[in-house]
This record gives sequence, C-alpha cells and structure tokens, in this order.
Amino acid sequence: MSIDYREAISSLLERVRPLGTEIRDLDEAYGRILSEDCCAKEDVPSFDRSPYDGYAFRASDTEGASENDPVNLRVVDSIRAGTVSQREVKKGEAVRLMTGSAIPGGADSVCKFEDTVSDGESVTVFKSYSPGENIVSAGEDITRGTVVLKNGFQVDPGTLGVLSSLGIYSVPLYKRPLAGIITTGDEVVDREEELSYGKIRDTNRYSIAAALHRIGIDTVFLGHAGDRIPDITELIKKGEASCDILISTGGVSVGDYDLIPEVLEKASYGIFLNGIGMKPGMACVFGEKKGFLFLGLSGNPASSVTTLQCICYPALKKMSGRKDYEHEIVQFRAEKDFLKKGGKYTRFLRGRSVIHEGRLYLDIAGAQGNSVLSSAVSINAYGIIPAMSGPVRQGDVIEGFFV
Repeated sequence: MSIDYREAISSLLERVRPLGTEIRDLDEAYGRILSEDCCAKEDVPSFDRSPYDGYAFRASDTEGASENDPVNLRVVDSIRAGTVSQREVKKGEAVRLMTGSAIPGGADSVCKFEDTVSDGESVTVFKSYSPGENIVSAGEDITRGTVVLKNGFQVDPGTLGVLSSLGIYSVPLYKRPLAGIITTGDEVVDREEELSYGKIRDTNRYSIAAALHRIGIDTVFLGHAGDRIPDITELIKKGEASCDILISTGGVSVGDYDLIPEVLEKASYGIFLNGIGMKPGMACVFGEKKGFLFLGLSGNPASSVTTLQCICYPALKKMSGRKDYEHEIVQFRAEKDFLKKGGKYTRFLRGRSVIHEGRLYLDIAGAQGNSVLSSAVSINAYGIIPAMSGPVRQGDVIEGFFV
C-alpha cells in the first residue's frame, strides 16, 4: 500500500546519519560540508590598513581645512601594499600609501589620492578629517575568537576566501557518500550497443548520477543487469562491498519481470517502503540491511528523477552532513495553466522559477508524464499539487520547493 510522500521522506530521514569525518586540503573542500565549527584564531585584517591609494596623516593637522583654506603636509615616505613605513608620522607630515597598505605609526586618517593635489614633496588637503576616517581597522571583518562558520555549512567560494584569510588550509569535512547506481530491464541497451526496434537507451544512469552530483553525492555505475535475478544480485553484492548506498532504476512495479522486491528479500533486506502516494514516481521499493539502504526507483525517466529529488534528497543531504536537508517550502504563482485535475495522489510538477514584478512564479515545464524526459531539462523547482485538488490556473498560488 502506498504511503503519503511526507511519511516516505520521514521514514528515510530516520534511517540515515552522516558517514564520518575527514580532514582535507582547502583545494578539495569546495561543495563539501564542514564537520566542525571554524573559529577565528586571528583578526581579519590583522592590522589597520588603507582602503584607498592616498595619504595617511594626523587628523588634527586637517582641522578647519576647506576648499578655500586647504592645508599642506610634507610627504615623508611612500609605501606600497605589503611594506611598512619606518617613519612615525609627526605633526604636519603625511605618508603616501597604496590600497591595502598598513597605516604608519602616528597617522590616524587617510585621504584618497584623487581628493588631493601633490607635487611629490608635499600634499594639499582640502577638507577636515576625523580620527579613524578611511581606515579599515584590525578585526573589522573578523574578530579573533568569533565562530565564523558552523558545523553543517556547505563550503562555497566565500567560505574558501574566509578560511584562507584565517590561515586555515586543512578543513574538517564530512565524508562524501558514494552511491552505486544499477540499471535493470531487458529493454534497456548500454551505450556500446546498437539501438534495435523495441529497445531503449539507458538514460537513467546519467540523469540519476547528475542529480546526485548536484547535492554533493559521489557516484559509481555498477552496471546494467537486465531482468535476471542472479545478475541483479551480483551487482548488489558488488555495491555493498564498495558503496555507502545503492540506487537502482526499473523493476519496481507489479509486472512479471519487476524483480527488485524479490531480489531484496533474497538478499536479506527488510523492505520498509513499497510505493508512494505521488505522481510521477509512485512505483518504488526501499530496503534496509543492517543500516545499509537500497533505493529502488522506477524505470520511467521522469518518475525516477522525481522520486529521487522530491523524496530521497533530504535523506541524502543529511547523509552528507548538511543541516539544511529538509525541503524549504516556498509559495509560487503558476506561470501558466495546468488543467489536469488532482487525482488520488499528490502530484509534483516539474518547472523553472521565474520572477515577474517582484513575484515568484513556477513555469510548469511541458508535458509531465512518467516517461517524458524532455520537460526535465533545466528545471530547478517542483510545485506540489495536493490530492483531489482542482486544476491549476495561471496566477494561482501553489506550494513548492527548489532543487
């Protein structure tokens, strides 16, 4: 009996946890999940510095300065970023400096180069400056002792910049799960085979792998088994020895050659889910053996990806160490009509998010059938249509989430 999709998500979530941790170089950290809080052991920047090319001086020397009554300061040194002036700035003096340069001792303000006139030996300043003006203070970006990144945070380009600015080059990360992919079905031909009448190409191995890579899951293709129990069993054994989770496509419906439930039972898996109350993607079989999960998805291209993204994504994200693994429900307006009436089960509509006049819309993508793959191109969101609901009209508000 099919269960509600929310129950399916919860059932998967309660069965997974992160796989463990490892230390990796910063060069290998992008897209990975931090396994510990990262604390700043130093200030960023670590010294007072100039945000401009210009001149550093004592603010008190410019008191009362104006366009009509400027002040002239003697230039006693010139420095570039990465060097430090050995001169202590005294009354009536200035130091020329470049963006990022350390503020010389005695100076407490900076004037941009373009706001001055200079002959190289002196500089004319046309306004009054306050102490600290145009100075980036030590610790202004990050203060020593601050927790700058939390456990469970996904490393993005900004994260890499922050970590490197703190001198953190070895990063504590959760291990990336490795998913083994198995395809089944005598009608499926491998890439090396010629496509004959009545056969179909193996598309699922590529779309499933890409959908997993999208959320930071590594994959390995274990092979295509056809509709033979020994061959499927052999691939499962192969995956159990090297992978953290197994995902198959095909063989999960009620036909004579839908063999996955039988294979799982013979391989000592406990089947905890057989069918979900959703369209597309209702046909699926999930099993568990000593904490090891097998996710049997439909062989229909749209169904397999929909079940993976709508039902399995939260658990897979949790397995990778993410704390934000739940779907974040948002409200879309329908970009166009979807006139098919809601049936017995929840329907997930593939689509692309667009914004019109500040409002978020879901552009429902083409045909939505189980076998239709073309409408999966460039989708980044799903709309949720409750069971037994009426047609969706353009402009109607529907709930959904991004993927």
